[in-house]
Amino acid sequence: MKSIDYRQLAFKDYPPVCAHCGFGVVDVLEVCHIDCQRTNNDVRNLVILCPTCHKMLDLDLISTETITTMRDRPKVVRWSKRMKDGGIRAAATRIQRDVSKILASIEALPSPQELSGEP
Repeated sequence: MKSIDYRQLAFKDYPPVCAHCGFGVVDVLEVCHIDCQRTNNDVRNLVILCPTCHKMLDLDLISTETITTMRDRPKVVRWSKRMKDGGIRAAATRIQRDVSKILASIEALPSPQELSGEP
């Protein structure tokens, strides 16, 4: 009987992240057989999970329906939701730092009297 590399099948069809939590270190990710039958290597029976989510699925702490729904949903990251106001605060800090540097360099300039050589 020919051996099928189900890991390769899963990674070819699905994004290389845990379908449940989004963890994305490929070397750590596992491929799970949803129906627990290792001989059923149909891509629809496979899901990529991190070890923690795989164990939770095996213990029925996460339902099969949840896993398949999350596996098949579009993966969209809304950075504005994740960043909140971090980008705005970082920009304000950069501007404040740049202004401080400019003011410090202006203060370090010689006075007109020093330039003319007058006492």
